Amino acid sequence: MGAFSKKLLVLLPVVVLGLFYVYDHAPVYRHTSGRRLLLLALSFGLLYGWMVAETLIARQRTLGRVAIQASYYVYVFMVLTLTGYFILFREISVHDWWHHMLDRIHRHDHVNLTFLKIFRIYRISDTQILGNLAMLLPLGIYLPLRYRYLQNFFVVAFVCCLSSVLIETLQLVTSYRSADVDDVLLNTAGACLGFWLLRGFQALGRQLKAEDNPPPARPRLA
Repeated sequence: MGAFSKKLLVLLPVVVLGLFYVYDHAPVYRHTSGRRLLLLALSFGLLYGWMVAETLIARQRTLGRVAIQASYYVYVFMVLTLTGYFILFREISVHDWWHHMLDRIHRHDHVNLTFLKIFRIYRISDTQILGNLAMLLPLGIYLPLRYRYLQNFFVVAFVCCLSSVLIETLQLVTSYRSADVDDVLLNTAGACLGFWLLRGFQALGRQLKAEDNPPPARPRLA
């Protein structure tokens, strides 16, 4: 398979997903203003511009690498959809959005700035906790697989923590979902778990490969 065909395979799933999103939300945007449509187009342009640029630069040597990169983009798209990325520009186009956000913080309107409060409300087995643990778990796997410079645990943990902070800030600005500092803790813990799961499977794979291909025996000296 040629290099260009591999690049198309990388982008095809997330492009189809984006078209489904636009089709599904068409009634919402049908009667909106031209300014908000332009801002929606900007949000898509930023996301897909990054994906296309990275795909063109990267070298997809195997179909396995194609699958990893394609699924990574689908995962990123789903996380951004769940956290309100595509309504961000629509929200900030509303007059006085900054004061609305500050007022929401002041009234604690679906905003929690108290660490570990979630554990006083929910059990460990509740979906609120497990869902936040699972949300960025794949990111802790994808980052070391996708980027050579993200192989260190602490670097990956920092990037995932920063990603979670950006997600919570996005939810705070858009009022799409609640903003919670405990979500940052759980998201980061889940990403760290994903990193070590990857390292564990990689170590197991190396061990099995070594057992299947033992080194040749040294000849005995007479």
